[in-house]
Amino acid sequence: MSFAFGIDLWRACLPIALSVALTGCSGPMIPPADIDGSSTVSAIEPVRREQTATYAVPESNLDDSSTNTESAERGDYLDTPNLSGVDTKRLPKLDEEPVADQQPVSDQGVNMDANLGVAPMGLAEEQSMDIAEGNTDQPVVDGIGTDAPVEMKRRASAASDDISSEAANSANQITLPSKRRDRQAETQVAFIPRFSDPSQVPESYGGLTSADRACRAELTRMGVRFRDLEPISNGPSCGIAHPIEVTGFAGGIQLKPAAKLNCSMTRIFAKWVKNELVPAAQLRYFSGIKTIYQMSSYSCRKMNSRSRNPWSEHAKGNAIDIGKFVLKSNKVIDVRKKGFFAFREKGLLKTVRSDSCKYFSTVLGPGDAYHGDHFHFDLRYRKSGYRHCSL
Repeated sequence: MSFAFGIDLWRACLPIALSVALTGCSGPMIPPADIDGSSTVSAIEPVRREQTATYAVPESNLDDSSTNTESAERGDYLDTPNLSGVDTKRLPKLDEEPVADQQPVSDQGVNMDANLGVAPMGLAEEQSMDIAEGNTDQPVVDGIGTDAPVEMKRRASAASDDISSEAANSANQITLPSKRRDRQAETQVAFIPRFSDPSQVPESYGGLTSADRACRAELTRMGVRFRDLEPISNGPSCGIAHPIEVTGFAGGIQLKPAAKLNCSMTRIFAKWVKNELVPAAQLRYFSGIKTIYQMSSYSCRKMNSRSRNPWSEHAKGNAIDIGKFVLKSNKVIDVRKKGFFAFREKGLLKTVRSDSCKYFSTVLGPGDAYHGDHFHFDLRYRKSGYRHCSL
């Protein structure tokens, strides 16, 4: 009976014992929070009153004791542990103003010279000025990029530093090359005399030699109409150093088109016209020569225009080809081969051919394969003195 009563009493007291045990383990509770306008229990959080480590409280919170007490109770200082036991200063956040004892960084960066207590030297500017004036211990080279670079004089040694600044400047001006003098020299080169008339160019500047001047003086006495041209150069084998352009001869004789020749060839041809061609025409036709038509004078080509042949005398202005004559009576005499009954014309051409060999070293045509329609006259030089005339 008593045993059964004990069991029933145990069953009745067990829930109460369990409730007391749970209440003692949970400790004090935070009252329910007000959420969404109604009083409900949101969470139960224990309040920790014992800490196992020491933490530094931020200095910014030391001014307000109440704030520090509340912060200590809330445990905000747990974010900044000071395990080493030394004073720790709070670092500013990204969006905060810099702390008063910290030096702000300028837009130009950190000035290391100012932080180290070193005055600014301006090294780049100082070296550039020294190099520009030639006052440097390092070698200064002028004329870089040219074939003749020159090392400029270095700054005087310490033993000569007692010289006054004026004397040093004058010494530098003497030893250093002057750009102004270089510009003057270039200007002098640019002002080489130029002559619009090639005959007035002095021989020292590549102008006419004494022989060329004598030849031109003789042409003037003979009544040859000509003018000097600029030198002609078309390679090592073609050209005339002092060419002239011939347009006519004494007695009103015209040369068409104007011929480019050297002076020697012009002089010989003018003598042949005066001494042989004009008298032969007057003898046969009782009329002088009005116009001479030339077919080629200066021409940069080889003999007979064949690539394997030697260079023609035309390439030196030393030859001329004649195609026809026009008498003052307006009679036209073509030099091509005449018919059987053209006695006067054939007689005139035969006289011209034979007499021309007295003046020219080569006389060709008309009638052969390469000179069928013209006379070819030139002054080719041959060591043996041989004259080639196709009589």
